[in-house]
Parts: sequence; structure tokens; C-alpha cells
Amino acid sequence: MLLDEKRHVIVPLLDELRKYNPSIGRYEKSMITESFDYSVKLSNGLIRLPEELVSDYEKSPGAITLDRIKSAASTFAPSNHSAHAAPPIAAAPPIAAAPPQKPMEKKNKNVLLLVVIAGVIVLFILFLINQAQQRNQENTTLQNQENADAAKTAIRNRIRLYVTANCTYTYRLIGSITNLKITVTNNTAYTMDAVKVRIAYIKQQGGLYKYEELNFNGISPNSQMTLNGPDSDRGTHVQLGIETISSSQLGL
Repeated sequence: MLLDEKRHVIVPLLDELRKYNPSIGRYEKSMITESFDYSVKLSNGLIRLPEELVSDYEKSPGAITLDRIKSAASTFAPSNHSAHAAPPIAAAPPIAAAPPQKPMEKKNKNVLLLVVIAGVIVLFILFLINQAQQRNQENTTLQNQENADAAKTAIRNRIRLYVTANCTYTYRLIGSITNLKITVTNNTAYTMDAVKVRIAYIKQQGGLYKYEELNFNGISPNSQMTLNGPDSDRGTHVQLGIETISSSQLGL
């Protein structure tokens, strides 16, 4: 989906980034990625801008820190069409005059010379093809890494949308909570090393009776973990809140 309505924000933001990476080209168009960031097509390549950076710059350009500007400028990926020019072929040294040869011997030597020249040309062409393939592989690897980093950043900035907690329990009329089971869901492709859930036991009148904490460790990607929560001799219902989330794979 084209998002050129953000052009008035992205164009001046690119001017700021260009101070730290002068190779950044002029703006052509922008699209939103699956990770909710902006993929901006430039006259000479691509650059990815975090959605929060664009939003913050639109609200208050002067409040953007230098580290965020430099980090965004470093994501510029130039186009592949500026491949290095092939090195010139050195001129062959002059051949000393040879004594007169018989027509057949001269013809055989000319054929051999043509074969050698053709072989050299073929080898040189293969060398250029191999160099181009290596450059394409390096560019693809760099682009994939940038995409993975951008996806991680998007998840890290909205981690509480991906890691959630809910519960089931039994409430007794005399006022108590039993059979409390708390489930934490990890809707990311990364392992959650530790998740701390705060449990609030609420009294019938709506006031807080007490808090408890429950730690979940090693929640696999795209999975759930359920633990038993502490019973309470008072309270009519339970409210949950995630206090902390740790994931070395996401840098949390």
C-alpha cells in the first residue's frame, strides 16, 4: 500500500539522515511493511524508517535524538546496478619478427593462438560472472539481515501486544479464589526467557485485597505456558498484569 501521504514527513527526515549518510538518494515513494515500518524507495536504493521515528519526527522534529537519526541512516541499502567496472585487458607485447614459415605451419599456429585467446576470454567472462554473483549474494544477505532486524525492532517496541496473560479460577460465595490457572501466550517467533505476571485479588466492593507474583521461564516461540497461581481466602475476581518480559533473542 502506497503511503505517499507521509511524504511531507519523510522528505525532511531524509534530509536529516543525509547529513550522516550523504549517499542517501532522493525520495520516490514509500510503502508500509508487515512489521509496520516504512520502506522508502530512493533514486539509488532503499531505506527502512521505523514507524515510531516517522511519527515522532512529525510531532516534534527537534526532539529526535542523534542516535536514532544515525541508526536510521545506517539502514540505507544502495541499488545493485552500480557494479564495479571490469578491469581493462593489458595490451599484448609486440611479437618479434619470425622467419618465413610454410603455409600449413603458419595456419596451425594461428589456430592455436585463436584457441588460447578464446580460452582467456572465456575465463575472464567466468571471473566477471562469479564476481557479480558474489556481490548479489552479499547484497541479499545484507537485505535479509536488515529485514530481520527491522522485524525484531517492531516486535520489541510492541512486545505487550504479542505476549499476553489470562486466567481461569473458581470463586466461592463466601469470598475466596481457588483453582487459579494462569496462561502466558507467546505470539512471536522468539523465545521468552522470563515473564513476570502480577496477580491482583479484588474484593467484592472493588478494592484490592492483595498482590502476588508468578514467574514463567523459557516460553517457546508461538506457544503457551500454564502455571497454577496461589489461592486466596478472600476476593471475588482476579486481575492480571505483565510486569517484566525478558528475551535475549529480542534484546529485552
